[in-house]
Amino acid sequence: MDADRYVGTAIPHSDFGDPECCGCLNGVVRGDFAVIQCNECGAIIQSVVAGEIEKALHEMELSLDVASAICSHCGAVHLAPGFTHLLVFICDQCGEVTSLSDDPKVGPVNNPP
Repeated sequence: MDADRYVGTAIPHSDFGDPECCGCLNGVVRGDFAVIQCNECGAIIQSVVAGEIEKALHEMELSLDVASAICSHCGAVHLAPGFTHLLVFICDQCGEVTSLSDDPKVGPVNNPP
C-alpha cells in the first residue's frame, strides 16, 4: 500500500454505505490528505485533512452501537463498536480471554498449531 500511515478499525462498511459489503473502514493517510476506505471493496467513503483522520473515524465509531465489558483478569474496559453485546473477548490491555457467558459452549476459538 502506498501510504504514509494506515489506521485500521473494525468499523463495518455495511453500516456506512454498502449493506452487502463485509469489509471494514480504515484510514489511509497520504501526505496532507487522508481517506476512509473499505479494506474489502476499496470504496472511498470520505476524504479529510490528514490531521483529522482519527477524529473522523472516532465520530463514525461513536455513531454505532458500542458493547462494553470489564476484563476479569486486569480490570480494563473493553469497547466493541458495532456490537450490542459480547459473549467473549480478548482484552486489548493484557491479551487474556474473558468469557461473559455461563454457557460452556461459548468460549475462545482455538487456532490449530
